[in-house]
Amino acid sequence: MTEQFLIAAAATMTAFAVLLGGVVSVYRIAKRVDQALGLDKEGRTVSERLERVEHQLWENGGSSLADRVNNIEKHVVKVSTEIEFIKDLTMGLHAANPDTEPLPKPLVKKPRAPRKKAS
Repeated sequence: MTEQFLIAAAATMTAFAVLLGGVVSVYRIAKRVDQALGLDKEGRTVSERLERVEHQLWENGGSSLADRVNNIEKHVVKVSTEIEFIKDLTMGLHAANPDTEPLPKPLVKKPRAPRKKAS
């Protein structure tokens, strides 16, 4: 009878230790997940931070990064069109006046293609 009691007590203690170890492991995992998905230094959650990123990725009427890039692109097209018009106008005026000297060659050289290395 005492042998059965000792075996039952050992089995109960082992089961309790396994159960306690499982609870501790789950607690540690939950704590790590909470740290990873919890609050940052400013007290924001991951979902709040992702909302701010998402807000910048799609057009929303002027305050997003996409809106600003589109606005810059429109200005670049406008300025390049104006520069091209001024260039054509200047070249036309220069060509129409025969008393002027020929236009000098541009000071800026076009970039050359990189040389291939001999192997």
